Amino acid sequence: MKLTAPLMDQLISQCKSSLPNIYPVVKDLLTGIYQAMCCIKPEGDDEVRNLWIDIPRGSIRDFGDFEEYREEGLVGTYEEFEQEWKDFYPDPVKWYSFTVATYQDQEYFYINSGLCFTIDKKNAPYHSEEFRDRELKKILELISTRIREILSTIKNDVHGYNTYLDKTLPYQQRTGRIIRKKYWDICFKDAERLNEKLGRYHIEIVKTIVERQKKIKKTLVHSDISADDFFRYCEICYDANNYFDESTEIFSPGEKYKRMSDGRNGGLIEINPKSGDDFRKWYKSGRSLGAHPWEICRGGNSTHISLMVSQVEGGWNLILAGSSRVRVEETVRMAVALYDNNIPFILHEGEEILQMITGNDYIGIVPDHFTPRYCHSLFPAEDRIIDFMNLGHEYRDEIISNAYWYPLDPVLII
Repeated sequence: MKLTAPLMDQLISQCKSSLPNIYPVVKDLLTGIYQAMCCIKPEGDDEVRNLWIDIPRGSIRDFGDFEEYREEGLVGTYEEFEQEWKDFYPDPVKWYSFTVATYQDQEYFYINSGLCFTIDKKNAPYHSEEFRDRELKKILELISTRIREILSTIKNDVHGYNTYLDKTLPYQQRTGRIIRKKYWDICFKDAERLNEKLGRYHIEIVKTIVERQKKIKKTLVHSDISADDFFRYCEICYDANNYFDESTEIFSPGEKYKRMSDGRNGGLIEINPKSGDDFRKWYKSGRSLGAHPWEICRGGNSTHISLMVSQVEGGWNLILAGSSRVRVEETVRMAVALYDNNIPFILHEGEEILQMITGNDYIGIVPDHFTPRYCHSLFPAEDRIIDFMNLGHEYRDEIISNAYWYPLDPVLII
């Protein structure tokens, strides 16, 4: 058995579905790997050590069996099977990030940022059944051998290794940034040009909103607010995007909120809608904790739109938030509508949204094994990157040549 990319991916897939049981033989192999990597200078309180492993994709036989693929209806011909292999493994070598870390008495092992194994340094593993997963044992042995080979190279010439890594590691495994306008130009007809979709008026109003927040943010306060007031503000946002234009029914602001919001409103729809005192009591009661009353347009963790109410000195702030690229057009239309209706509010991440819709911000490019969400920590704060993408394959060469690529963290030996 040789260590190939399909074998490594099989291990990753297995660990994603459920972390393998740690038998004594598995713990011994993992402990050996951890100890071998201790020559790398650790980072942070958790003593994180990272190593890049290059593994050949192997032959098409390592990828799978043609007859099995055909029987399962995945392919019809051998040519389709071969193309499937090349689609999964377009390059002769695939790179993997292998990371170890420790916290208290636990040692953690990650491949491509996904947790694969955890071992307890103090307690011996115990399993009454016999260890039968010979393939797992063999894969770990092969990984151990490859890691030791790379570490030997690093110890002999750490500078040469870092130079080699800088020249060889594929861009799909790196972190970079590209100006959105340039990305639009590269994608051309496929580009979603937010500046053209929104038009000059909306962009100019957002500029005004951002400048206003810088100068007079403290005055953007409501002296009092009721549930009815909040629902009316929501309606302004909904109508700005024509959410209900195709409906033959006429809905009140509160009914629109019920239909568009997350649903977990913490009892907001149950209080006296016209009473500012009742709203204040509800707000202070803690009923909203764990609920999502401000999620006025439901979506995923990063793709919903919020109109948050926050109590401040002298009254209440109204805060509009929704900077996800797939929702930012809606957010901007809401912001402009609130502004046009003289509703005091704060546009969360307003400067970043303005740069996004004009194409002047950076899109952060993250390694392909990262999901392009919540990747802010991978980038310098001063770059103000809030939107992320994987390099992928489409327009790859043009993006690579037009992007800035952050330097790799060098491997350092203790």
